[in-house]
Amino acid sequence: MTVTLGTAMDGFQKQYRLVWMVALLALAFLLPAPAFAQPPDETEAVSWQELRTEHFIIVYAESVTTADGEPVDCVCGRSEAAVYAGFVDDLYQDLLAVFQVNLETPINLRLFPTEESYFQVNPIARQLPGVIAHAQNNRAEIAIAAARTTGLDREALMNNIRHELAHFFASRLSDGKLTAGFQEGIAQYLEKPTARAGSDPALLRQAVDQGRLLSWAELDRAEQVYSDPQVAYPQTLSVVSFLIDRYGLPAFLDFLRASAVEPGYRSALEAAYGRPADELEAEWQAYLPDYLNGRWRINAIYAYDLSRVETLVQEGAFSAAQTELADIVSLLETTSQTDTLDRARELLARAQQGLEANTLTADARRALQAGDYARAISQGQAAIAAYEALGYRRRIPEVQIYIHRAELGQQALQQIDRGEQLLKSLRFFEAEKELAEAVILLQSLGNPEAAGRGLHLLAYATRQKNLLAYALFAVGLVMTLFSGLRRWANLTRPRSMEVELV
Repeated sequence: MTVTLGTAMDGFQKQYRLVWMVALLALAFLLPAPAFAQPPDETEAVSWQELRTEHFIIVYAESVTTADGEPVDCVCGRSEAAVYAGFVDDLYQDLLAVFQVNLETPINLRLFPTEESYFQVNPIARQLPGVIAHAQNNRAEIAIAAARTTGLDREALMNNIRHELAHFFASRLSDGKLTAGFQEGIAQYLEKPTARAGSDPALLRQAVDQGRLLSWAELDRAEQVYSDPQVAYPQTLSVVSFLIDRYGLPAFLDFLRASAVEPGYRSALEAAYGRPADELEAEWQAYLPDYLNGRWRINAIYAYDLSRVETLVQEGAFSAAQTELADIVSLLETTSQTDTLDRARELLARAQQGLEANTLTADARRALQAGDYARAISQGQAAIAAYEALGYRRRIPEVQIYIHRAELGQQALQQIDRGEQLLKSLRFFEAEKELAEAVILLQSLGNPEAAGRGLHLLAYATRQKNLLAYALFAVGLVMTLFSGLRRWANLTRPRSMEVELV
């Protein structure tokens, strides 16, 4: 239901004193309505005509006469319908991009040419000059009090349709089970802030100061919402704003879908957010001061705040940032937030670069663990270059450790190769020193295969060294025996022979 509240704050508050009566009209959307193709019998005779667009049938009055056949001043004619025809399909496409679900079309958009004709379908509007539109549930029709919109500009007319279409889309996603509080919250959220209309939470601030806030359980009850709309309406807007601001639009759409299958709003919230409803309500209460101090200006559709994803990128949560930014970019592409879209795309590119750098880091770590030290060094150096280009240096020390350990691993492998060459040269003691150092290092690096090769060579060196020792011992023994035999032979040689020889 759409209400024009005036431009001045005093007029705004004066109109809101009567909103409880307006709330009764909102029940027209939430309760079944009689299925009639034309309005009920009228005291004025209206000659209805149709103007069709792709998704709408705009029903307008060609003329209005009294019961006596006298002409009545009215907002009549095709020109009025043409104004709506100029934007309704674009608005439908805009909201389609937001909610990602089609409505059954065409949708009737009926322009009631006089206040009296509008009173026939909304009798209570007779007491409320601010009521200008409402949507009918179980009947794809938006009723516009055209006689009351003559002072509104195009932007205000478009907001009226945005509000009513938002009700249809939210009902479609939730299978008609979304309760009044969230219905009114999302319908207000989808209205575009303009120079003449915004979401200044003056009434909500007043309700906070007076301790009049309603619990979420109370906002779940239509009669509670519509009995105290001066509090409930701005409060429901703040609740929807909180959920979208804190957790993103996709999660809120998940909540709408969950509402179609869950028994109530509490289980639907937990299904969508993975948090109990009580925790979310406590978070909202803690969020309210920031909301009242300026975050009420943040709107995912018209004034998207990228600070959350900027923080994710800055802190290196690249995977979460990429997932969220992909949805954000898709959403922003359907809005007119050109600068914000450019920034979101830039952040998405940075998140993707960060993921690539993370992948290089992971490759370097796996290569180190696998003992592929050359690859660990090359991937680590590439990761550092990627982080430097990104301006994110938090993980560079980690990568430098991988590179340093890989360099030590390379050094150990080279020592094993040198040790093997020294063994071939029979330089066993030098070989053992090289091999022992390499084995200790490779074991500390968690490379049992290369360490095993070193141990095998060490064992071989020990065997060869032992064999050499045995050989030397045998040679020494032989030489000792030979020397002993010579000495024995000399001692046992006859003296006469010695004399003769002399």
